[in-house]
Amino acid sequence: MRARFIDRATGHARGEAHADFLVGADGIHSAVRASFYPDEGPAKWNGAIIYRAVTESEPFLSGTSQFMAGGEQTVIGYPISKPRGGRVVTNWAARFFVDQSKGFAKEDWNRRADKAAFAPRYESWKFDWLDIPRLIREAPAVWEFPMVDRDPLPRWTYGRATLLGDAAHPMWPIGSNGASQAVLDCRALTDALIEIGRAHV
Repeated sequence: MRARFIDRATGHARGEAHADFLVGADGIHSAVRASFYPDEGPAKWNGAIIYRAVTESEPFLSGTSQFMAGGEQTVIGYPISKPRGGRVVTNWAARFFVDQSKGFAKEDWNRRADKAAFAPRYESWKFDWLDIPRLIREAPAVWEFPMVDRDPLPRWTYGRATLLGDAAHPMWPIGSNGASQAVLDCRALTDALIEIGRAHV
């Protein structure tokens, strides 16, 4: 098995590698997946946008609680630090749907967002245990990401090449779904390789 590598930014060759098998764990825009299914096309979007940030705030509820509020329009958050000076760092994400006909900017985890693009939607979301507008307002930076995924595939493995994680079954980037499933994929792949190894001893 031989794999050639190309720098996506420049298009220049970055060498090649030889191995007994190839695991395509190269994300939702997987080159390995595209070699299996060249006519699949781009990732699919159904109008959902997510805005992510971290904000230093007062602890809420138990101090270690995760919250999710809303339905079609939601906010989810949880502390990612221990209390310090009566405050914690809260990781949060706001998600809602927009008009699909206008299309979307390709997903990019590094795209900064303007709070004015979404903060007004949450202006009334003030609970006795947490002030969502303030959480948004006091975030030092916010990042925008369209919620995209792909249709299921009939198979992930061809010969000695297989897919793993988002390359195999990309899903909405929320609730650690993709990361959790990728860990399970690794366990299943490891078990399969161990069985293959035993069969050839």
